[in-house]
Amino acid sequence: MTDLTYATATELVGLVKGGALSPCELTDHTLERIAAVDPALGSVVALDPERARAEADALTERLARGEDPGPLAGLPVLVKDLEDAAGFPTTRGTRAFREAPPAAHDGTHVARLRAAGALIIGKTNTPPVGAAVHTANDAFGITRNPWNRDRSPGGSSGGAAAAVAAGLVALGTAGDGGGSTRIPAALCGLPGLKPSRGRIPQGPARMPNWPQNTCLTGMARTVRDTALHLDVAAGYHPSDPYSLPAPPSGSYLAALERPLRVQRVGVLTTLGVATPRPEMLGALRRVAEVLRGAGHELREEEAVLPGADAYPHPFRLRQKVLAYNRWLGLIDELAACRQDFEPWFVRLLEDGSGLTPEEAAAHWAHRARLDQWTAELFERYDLLLLPTVPTTAWPAEGPDTLTAIREGTLPIAFTSVFNDTGHPAISVPAGLAPDGLPCSVQLVAPHHREDRLLAAALLVEEAEGSLRPPASVPGTGAGSEARAVNRR
Repeated sequence: MTDLTYATATELVGLVKGGALSPCELTDHTLERIAAVDPALGSVVALDPERARAEADALTERLARGEDPGPLAGLPVLVKDLEDAAGFPTTRGTRAFREAPPAAHDGTHVARLRAAGALIIGKTNTPPVGAAVHTANDAFGITRNPWNRDRSPGGSSGGAAAAVAAGLVALGTAGDGGGSTRIPAALCGLPGLKPSRGRIPQGPARMPNWPQNTCLTGMARTVRDTALHLDVAAGYHPSDPYSLPAPPSGSYLAALERPLRVQRVGVLTTLGVATPRPEMLGALRRVAEVLRGAGHELREEEAVLPGADAYPHPFRLRQKVLAYNRWLGLIDELAACRQDFEPWFVRLLEDGSGLTPEEAAAHWAHRARLDQWTAELFERYDLLLLPTVPTTAWPAEGPDTLTAIREGTLPIAFTSVFNDTGHPAISVPAGLAPDGLPCSVQLVAPHHREDRLLAAALLVEEAEGSLRPPASVPGTGAGSEARAVNRR
């Protein structure tokens, strides 16, 4: 008997295609699991059980006729609430859009999942317009970590990570603009891939994301499931003129069956800006020994980020540029209903709106230095190994940013650089800390080498094992305290 709650996406699709499990049975199980578990987590913000069951019925009939619905046949999927999914409102994680009408069309990413046979059953929580490393808003409340309800699952894809880690679904959509997939994955004990810039097309959108820092991603339970999602989602689409063509090497999932040649791996521990907790350094050492034991060549690398001597100024400037980008996209809405946005988010946007030409020039000059810095690293190494985050999960209400800056534990210290340079990076679980929360490491590959990255991540996953939250979850928090789900 397969445990449907924690079965992988590949296992579930195999059961559906083999006739051992119907889409209806899997959908019923998923809806029951969400009803039983999510009130204490607050990860799901929109659900349409009637539509989900109708679509599962239709897919069951297609299978009975001998049709192959695709590589995600019958798999229930939850969509991060920054993406459009037909029939569901896109609230973008803010009370200002709490009453938004249902989207008329899927975004390109979601459409590809649906075309591959996935059943889009609902939406997951996110901070306002993805602008935080914890997941909370005034529309749906706080999302909590399934390992400890007093802790955060991270952000901005915290709802997706909490849902997958808690066994609500085996696959969700996510997005990464500074660590927004890798950080929640790390805090919830999941693998989390940020692909190369442009690997998964974005859009259609009212205006392009000109900072070019964001990537759409999946949130899955295993590296193989991560590769499966990428096989479905990757490839050029005219809705995103910056999107990349499909890789010439073919399937990422199939590539995992090929042996990984010897890699030169650079191990970085601080980047000159962070002071990881001992448990994170311990996880890094263990994974380094795994890779070394598999025959790869590892070397300690002392390179520090450009601008490390001015820390945290480059990080603050980066966040101001991103706030300016968000402000540009919300000018009309702010004029019409400013009072409906979360007050802290309005303050963030107002700060961003004051970006000066000199600040913009300084940011782009810093980005150019980051590009050169990583280019030089990848002349010496095939992969980089470093922490994903400096600490385990912070409080559900969010980290203390001033303390994090003072102590060198800024959550995005190890992740945001690779959004700015566009390199593929993946967070991989690496055991538990003394506080019972997941640890992780991050692997980074040269541009467009997700195949190499996923193969190395699989090696780590097979050595370190998968993580599953305890049946009895610590913590006193309850997501239902301030939670209202859009149900249709």
